[in-house]
Amino acid sequence: MIHDEIPLWGLTDRSSIPEIMEKSFQFLRQQGGRVSISTLKHGLPENRIISLQRLSDGELYFMTSRGKPFYRQLQEQPHVAIASLLDDTHHCIRIRAAVEECTDPAVYRDYAEKNPGTMKMYRYNTDLIVLFRLARGTGEILHLYRDDMIRRLRFGFGGERPEELTYFITEHCTGCGSCFDHCAEHSIYRSEDGKYHIRSMDCDDCGICYTKCPLAGTALINRMEENRS
Repeated sequence: MIHDEIPLWGLTDRSSIPEIMEKSFQFLRQQGGRVSISTLKHGLPENRIISLQRLSDGELYFMTSRGKPFYRQLQEQPHVAIASLLDDTHHCIRIRAAVEECTDPAVYRDYAEKNPGTMKMYRYNTDLIVLFRLARGTGEILHLYRDDMIRRLRFGFGGERPEELTYFITEHCTGCGSCFDHCAEHSIYRSEDGKYHIRSMDCDDCGICYTKCPLAGTALINRMEENRS
C-alpha cells in the first residue's frame, strides 16, 4: 500500500520546503500560537506553555520578562524545542530552533499593538518585556492516522536544511526485500533497478528495517551509529 494519495494538510512529499514551512506557521497562528517550549536549566529540561506569534515582518516571536528564569535560561543556552498538538487531533508540529533576542523598536511596537493584555500586565515597567525571534532551525508536521499510519513532512528555515531521517538505504542494497517485508508503515518501495528506498513522508523512523537488514551498517545506515563514531 502506498499513501501518496493521502495528503497532509494538502501537502505531499513533492511540496517545497517553503510551502511546508508556511503551512506549519499558518496552523500555529490559527491555534493562537499556543505551544509547549523547552529550555535547559542546570543541564536539565524545563518546559512551559507560551504564545508563539508571527508578527508583521513574517518572523516568529515569543515574549518573556527579563526578570524570569526563562529569560536567564535563554541567555545561557539560546536554543528551544517546541511542540504543539493541533485541534485535539493527532496533527502536531515540532520545531527545534536557535533564538535571538530582538532589539528592533519597530517589532516591539508591532507586538504592543497586537497584545494589549500583555502591555497592561506590564504597565508598571514595560522595559521588562523582551521578545525572542526563532532565528533558524528545523521542524516537522506530523499526523498519526488510525491504525498508526504515519504521515510527516519536514522543513528548515533561516538557512537550515530539514533534518534527515535516521535510517537510509545506500547503493549497497542487494534487493533482498527484507526491509520491505518488515516495514509496518509501507514506507519502503522498490525502484526499477531492483534496489529499495525509504519514502520519508511515510517513515516512522522506528528502525525495524535496520534490525532486519542482513547488511545493516552497509546497505542500510543508522545515522545515530554514524554520529557516535
